[in-house]
Amino acid sequence: MPTHYLSIDVGSTSVTALIIDIEAKSVVGSSTIANNAEITSPQDKKRGRSEWDLVRMTDLAVTNAANLISSTKTQPAAIGITGQQQGLQLLDKDLNTVGNFISWQDQRSKDPLPGSSSGENRTYLDAMGELGGAVTEENGLPAFDNTGCPIVTGYTAPTLYWLKANNELPTNVPNIHGTTAPEFVVSRLTGTRPVTDPTDAVSWGVYDLTKMDWNYDLINSLGLKREIFSNLADSCTPAGKLTPAMAAKLGAKAGIPVSVASGDHQCSFAGTVSDYDNTVAINIGTGGQASVYVDKPTPRGWLELRPYIQSGYLLAGVGVVGGRTFRTLRDFFNNASRAIAGYELDPDVLYEKLVELASKVPAGAEGVVVDPLFTGSRSNPLAKAAVRELTPGTFTPGHMARALFEAMAAQLADSYREAAKLGAGERSKLVGSGNGLKLNAVLRESLEAELGMSLQLGRHNEEAAIGAALCAAVADGSFGSISEASASFAGG
Repeated sequence: MPTHYLSIDVGSTSVTALIIDIEAKSVVGSSTIANNAEITSPQDKKRGRSEWDLVRMTDLAVTNAANLISSTKTQPAAIGITGQQQGLQLLDKDLNTVGNFISWQDQRSKDPLPGSSSGENRTYLDAMGELGGAVTEENGLPAFDNTGCPIVTGYTAPTLYWLKANNELPTNVPNIHGTTAPEFVVSRLTGTRPVTDPTDAVSWGVYDLTKMDWNYDLINSLGLKREIFSNLADSCTPAGKLTPAMAAKLGAKAGIPVSVASGDHQCSFAGTVSDYDNTVAINIGTGGQASVYVDKPTPRGWLELRPYIQSGYLLAGVGVVGGRTFRTLRDFFNNASRAIAGYELDPDVLYEKLVELASKVPAGAEGVVVDPLFTGSRSNPLAKAAVRELTPGTFTPGHMARALFEAMAAQLADSYREAAKLGAGERSKLVGSGNGLKLNAVLRESLEAELGMSLQLGRHNEEAAIGAALCAAVADGSFGSISEASASFAGG
């Protein structure tokens, strides 16, 4: 029986390759490199744009994976792919890119509509919601029925709508269609048209969870052509076989299966949690999620309901706080150092120092309070961050860092409490993953205090990549299901 599986995780900060041995239940090796494929101009960054060269990103991913195969001298039986599950890349009929990749961090759909008065402040999201008959949820956000999520920036359909409204969807390119970054990588490895599984489809914002299909009536009402939307496929199934050309680049065997890509959020859960029904999972990477598994659709309140791999759903608080929240504070101190002293500090050293300083401040941060919503929240997109209740003695980096970590923990814990209130039930186990959590003892301590549970870190790093490798093992037939794969590998 084959035992080695390769995965590629196409993240926004970095690109990772990883090989697991499912018999030894171990990671054979992993390699992570910076994702330097961003091409957003400084002017466009100020406007909230985020554009990338997806061909370069894919080349980085393939080269990194090839180096890992070479250094470990391990041949994978199949390949799994995951990564940032929102974003948009347009392709022509020959699978060539048309324009740049617009990532999940792009904010253009929050632009004010042309002709809107400053007091009116109507955005493209507002217009899209009105066209599609969105309802305003109790948290004040518009949402389409049965999509599992509110209408927010970075999701694929809002970006498509912005392009259409601004006449930037090419009209002279036949058979133009869209894809996300992980699906594009699968397409390049197999030479096939990209397909989308439910874990990624929900992140387009127009996927019907009751029908498990695109909501074509909604798509039509938005004035978008259904041909732009990817063909759908089941999770943990082969999308195609590794082409000879790509096999030569990777140093792998031509013809091995490449699994349909799945979202990094769901893959991280699969790579970390062995007991789906009794665990609340906290993942802190660039973003952050607090998730519980439910086997049937459930009311979601202000949370998101995302299809899980193969079956079931994750009820999750998504994206309010995460690694980028802490990075904002870290960058403030680095900018202060540059402006005052004339030099920058090493970002990683500064990160570690802020955690160390926070650890010396007692719980409660001696009354300092931080509102951590630098980029707003699902319930209040216009919310701003704040630091309050400072005194001369507590106006220190350590107090601010401690108060920020405690506020992040409270936000994540609130997501779990909301899920329990909505009927998901209480959980008895707390599992954490992601470098933003593993490298931050104060944040872990704060989460344990908020949730009243001992936090167990995942056995391995790069949990999303592990989940993708497990998807490949299911697609190849080594496991009967992703839940079986998780119980075997994550459970040790």
